[in-house]
Amino acid sequence: MKKNLVKAISLIVLTALAVVACALPALAGNDGEWDVFSADGSDVSDPGAQEEEQVELEYVHFIATGNDPYGSFHYVLDGDNTTIDPDEVVWAAIRYRTVSQYDSTGVEFKGQLYVVPPAEPCIPVTYVFSGEWETAIVDLTSVSANTELDSIWDSTSYVNVDLVRFDPLEPDRDSEKDDESLPQGKVKKGDCIDVAWIAFFDNEYAARTYTGREKTPVAILDADSLSSITNAYHLIATKLSEMAVLPTVAPATEVPTAAPTKEPTEVPVTAVPTDAPVTDGSANTDPGKATPSNSSEDKKGGNTGLIIGIAAAVVVCAGIAAFVLIKKKKK
Repeated sequence: MKKNLVKAISLIVLTALAVVACALPALAGNDGEWDVFSADGSDVSDPGAQEEEQVELEYVHFIATGNDPYGSFHYVLDGDNTTIDPDEVVWAAIRYRTVSQYDSTGVEFKGQLYVVPPAEPCIPVTYVFSGEWETAIVDLTSVSANTELDSIWDSTSYVNVDLVRFDPLEPDRDSEKDDESLPQGKVKKGDCIDVAWIAFFDNEYAARTYTGREKTPVAILDADSLSSITNAYHLIATKLSEMAVLPTVAPATEVPTAAPTKEPTEVPVTAVPTDAPVTDGSANTDPGKATPSNSSEDKKGGNTGLIIGIAAAVVVCAGIAAFVLIKKKKK
């Protein structure tokens, strides 16, 4: 009796272990590896997931030698585009790192871009004074808050389209202010800022998703062109390099597409009708999007079903073993 009981238990255990061993790769995923999660629920199965990607970054360290420092800069010296069409190129992205923060009156610095030959109004650049590398997105058709003038970023006013003027440290002074009696801030000798690149684009999406490695800019001021100043005034540029974190830019919701010239005459054959059945049981609110077949919910459901199947298999095997032992006992 005891020997039969031991045999039954051994058979049940061995059967359960065999079934679980066969199911381990499926539970781990298609590649046979388990997902590892930290205490806060973040995926740490990838050793590089916790480390920010660093690249060698060339940049220019701008130092002011007096008030109102500025310079004119030619677009990238070794690129395909050394000119731009200001009627089409209306966005810019500036990768910078603040060092100095306040002018002589205690007001935070800003930056300015100008068409060439320089003329008012300027294009304002707002900085984040974190002391870390940041990216400013600039609408080149924007104007100073103190002016009633319209933007002159167009082919009529922007004549020398192979270069642009950049004032990296603009004090609290503005030629467009009405009240000149107010105290005017000044840039102090030694004030400085770092700039890695200024890239120019024909759409906002490309500007906001640019990290410095894409081929999307129409034209660019890189470290070489930024250090080659034309018509500098109270400004020294020194090219440097260091290891820096690659920008992580949240992309826009979708890539902008050109507006259709006319209404479509037929429904595309790939469109899904609004009353089409949805396999996952949820309402299909977007007729133009197919229901994904490999979503995370599907995978969770598949794993749950597999676990239930394993448990059922163990129970069935145990029942078979018990039935065999009972039959032997009767004989």
